[in-house]
Amino acid sequence: IGISSRVTNENRKCEMKKEKRLCFIQPCLTNILKTVKIPKGKTCQPTFQLPRAEKLFFSGCSTTQSYKLTFCGVCMDKRCCVPNKSKMITLQFECPNEGFFKWKMMWITSCVCQRICSDPGDIFSELKIL
Repeated sequence: IGISSRVTNENRKCEMKKEKRLCFIQPCLTNILKTVKIPKGKTCQPTFQLPRAEKLFFSGCSTTQSYKLTFCGVCMDKRCCVPNKSKMITLQFECPNEGFFKWKMMWITSCVCQRICSDPGDIFSELKIL
């Protein structure tokens, strides 16, 4: 699970505000191609789900409910799959001996596979040399 943040002025007062939300684009699987079933005759599977609903863990706390998340899939060629449509949901976490807290999370509803793949860890990966 990661945290995405943005600065926006989409509010009644048109004030700049920083928003944060949890995101979970793809689980860390050692061999994701064995987990994701790509249909015969296709090179990509844009989305996939794990076989069963699971609790999510964040900072030593776990969600009070189990969730069956939709993740972005994989391609056998050089394309990468990224979120195309999502919505916001609120998750409630329970921490041992510390109570509860809520966080908003990006809930992926669909992904698209594309040829332009940037390195998510490199904030300058989309810059072009002129």
